[in-house]
Amino acid sequence: MIEVNRCPECGVPEIFMQTQVWLNNGDIVQRANPFARAGFIECENYDPLFNNISDIIGVSIDRIVTNIEAAVSDVYMRSVIPTEVIQMIREGQIEPSVLTEPTIMLCHILGFGKYEFVDSRYERDENDFYRQRITKPYSVPMSAGDLAGVLTTILGGHHQVAYEEVDPGCYEYTTSWTDRPTELLERLELEVYHHVDGDLELERCPSCDMPGAFGGYRWDVENGLITSGFSGRRMTLMGPGTMDQLFTQLESELGEEIPQVVVEAQRRFVRTGFYPIERLSDTADFRTQLALRGLGNLREMRMTPAGFEMRIDNVAGHLMTIGMVQGLFEMTFDIDSHVDWEVSERGDLTVEIVPKAS
Repeated sequence: MIEVNRCPECGVPEIFMQTQVWLNNGDIVQRANPFARAGFIECENYDPLFNNISDIIGVSIDRIVTNIEAAVSDVYMRSVIPTEVIQMIREGQIEPSVLTEPTIMLCHILGFGKYEFVDSRYERDENDFYRQRITKPYSVPMSAGDLAGVLTTILGGHHQVAYEEVDPGCYEYTTSWTDRPTELLERLELEVYHHVDGDLELERCPSCDMPGAFGGYRWDVENGLITSGFSGRRMTLMGPGTMDQLFTQLESELGEEIPQVVVEAQRRFVRTGFYPIERLSDTADFRTQLALRGLGNLREMRMTPAGFEMRIDNVAGHLMTIGMVQGLFEMTFDIDSHVDWEVSERGDLTVEIVPKAS
């Protein structure tokens, strides 16, 4: 049984509170690195979204997703794990396993699924491997990338990951060294966040000062799950820039039509009923929900049967948000639609949706 300290009023684990800060402009930043954004986001749509994109373009993107996530994970972890610890591991002064338990605990707190160490070998030769099981991973291919990226940070080089479903919902991941090309790493740079004050203040828990809405979420730390008490949907905390970077790299790999493909794939998924249809009926609540997720500051939103308009300042994860609102608009009025959007140089998003001509 994993024991964690929690806020006595809202039930949020202390480690979750200590790792990020909710700002007054709809953004979340890492507490230890205020130049890096984070996001508290529904994750059950990730793999269906990747499958929809694969169906639209006619080829699986799982391997690309894993490789891009490995590059993103490596860049992020190099800012988290002290350089001294990495050096000591690479020089053989301490074993890599020193990081296994704290890393697993953090993954559980952030909602990544239930992690179990299986076996490993580290003799600095071609037979090295690391094996773990994840029950209900937040994303099957992204979890593979996370593992590869962490090992690249700690051990250097590059690592490929094979995985298989060994029980329903339980996947075993096994790594090995690889000579994977480094083009992704060479051109990948995580965006540096610069805060701009806003006018958005979330109600706070009187005991821990976290946004009070977290009282409606349930942490099953033993199984690495976070669930919304309102929607029943599973959540995870990660960088929204991760998905933005993923789609940017997919565009570089597969072509300039990828942003539209992502929006269309998300629209299709939303139309299956994943998000509550009433989400767009209350502007104030939608603004709060976006801010709780760290996706930006909703400034304007208007919806009628004739169309939908929205503006979000300092947006993150914009392609998935666009697909979500398009799908919800269509479900609300039982129509098909066209969508146009623009992101300004300062990161403000404008969206316009209009019904298709019958």
